[in-house]
Amino acid sequence: MILNTAGALALAPGMVLAQAAEDTTSTSPLVSFLPFILIGAVFYFLAIRPQKKRSESLKQFQQSLAVGDEVRTAGGIIGVVSSLSEHEAMVDVGGVKLKFARGAIAARAGDDSE
Repeated sequence: MILNTAGALALAPGMVLAQAAEDTTSTSPLVSFLPFILIGAVFYFLAIRPQKKRSESLKQFQQSLAVGDEVRTAGGIIGVVSSLSEHEAMVDVGGVKLKFARGAIAARAGDDSE
């Protein structure tokens, strides 16, 4: 197909503008990903890090359980630890002894920090 001069002139301004736009929009890939990096950092400091600290604190508490501690289970049962093994705790609840996994012990009885 043969273009006449009018057709060639009609296409020329669009091509010049496209070339000018390409020259001015060269940005670093780091700048393109900066919003995603910032969102990830905010999410880490507001969600992941505090949850990790709570989890480590709970694990440390469960390891430091001792006979005679008044505890609350994850189900809300409050009792006194009467015996401990490596993975289980026997909790005395009003004369009835219940066996719980150590992971089911949520907090000390008076601690409402959850």
